[in-house]
Amino acid sequence: MKIIESLSMELNEEEKNMKYFYRVTEGNILNDTVYGIEIERHDFIDGKVVNLERDFINVVSNNKEKVEDIAKMLCSKVVSPIHLVDIVGEYSDEYVMSLSN
Repeated sequence: MKIIESLSMELNEEEKNMKYFYRVTEGNILNDTVYGIEIERHDFIDGKVVNLERDFINVVSNNKEKVEDIAKMLCSKVVSPIHLVDIVGEYSDEYVMSLSN
């Protein structure tokens, strides 16, 4: 898996600063190039990392543009890593099911 695109977003809440990273990844499955998404969040207080969360889905689609669009939407909505599977899981399931047909 390699990272082919990276987006970021920062939010400030009272004394906590949160930095989000949205990454489009590229890999291979069954001799097909596939794209996934990783979200990572760093929480800072007084400039020090106090929490880090990360989640990823290695296979969302074999359509690079579709996955890039999803990553941009996730970034614009500031989606947390905790909710990645809830939002993107269906896209991944559809693609994986199409492989078995």
